[in-house]
Amino acid sequence: MSISLVIPVFNYLNLLEKCLFSVYRQSVQPDEIILSDDGSDEDIVAFYNAQKRKTAIPLILVRQKHLQFRAARVRNNGVSVSKGDVLVFLDQDIVIPQDYLKCIMANLNQRKFLSGYPVRLSKEQSDKLTFEIIEQNNWDAILTAEQKRKIQKQYKKDFLSYLLFRYLHLGGHGAKLRGGVSAIFKSDFELVNGYDENYIGWGNEDDDLGRRLQELGRSGFNFVSNQIPLHLYHTHYHDQGERKNANYSERCKKKISHRNYRCQKGLSSVRNDLEILE
Repeated sequence: MSISLVIPVFNYLNLLEKCLFSVYRQSVQPDEIILSDDGSDEDIVAFYNAQKRKTAIPLILVRQKHLQFRAARVRNNGVSVSKGDVLVFLDQDIVIPQDYLKCIMANLNQRKFLSGYPVRLSKEQSDKLTFEIIEQNNWDAILTAEQKRKIQKQYKKDFLSYLLFRYLHLGGHGAKLRGGVSAIFKSDFELVNGYDENYIGWGNEDDDLGRRLQELGRSGFNFVSNQIPLHLYHTHYHDQGERKNANYSERCKKKISHRNYRCQKGLSSVRNDLEILE
């Protein structure tokens, strides 16, 4: 199965550089990397051209104008030009260990979507995470014992939730969909019409997609027990965690069912405004 790695981008190219550095060193390589830009102020084209000289992996840049925070549409933009069987979504502020993609491919099957769980690094830890440490795959130089315990605790919690839903049809949809560290079969993504692009502003688009995948018959599975993704420190995009889409999300939640899992404004939307560089 081929892998399309989709990375949403908005500024913070210094973080994206570390993210890509970790991707290039994967034991299982993606078949393409798609940078989906939301109209960055920073020079993403120059960055893209420089990165193309650093890897043999096909690298694609998709761009839209920045109007508002449109994470749902940005991810759909990337998928719209993808060719792989498996979609791996990775946020630009995530650094992954060398067997991360290998672990995804070992765990993904037709009944699942995968959802990881990252460690949020402090500013001090993020500054300490050098390219040398990434190349050495030496997470022990960064993580505390408490952070490792939190990962294991979340893994066990998500695994129990997965078992309860998969075999007893209890609870939600297994592990919560966390879009920045997730993997989904492209065929499933197309069936639910991808992310709902009516989600504008921070929050809730992942929850919505997870619910619709559940109604399609897919369970969320947390594949991260030792292949721990690291979330680099930066200032937040949101206003103190305010979810502007909360009311819309609740209305959608009441409508989603096993016969109504496809959003109306999603992957199939027209994208005449996109700039595509290959």
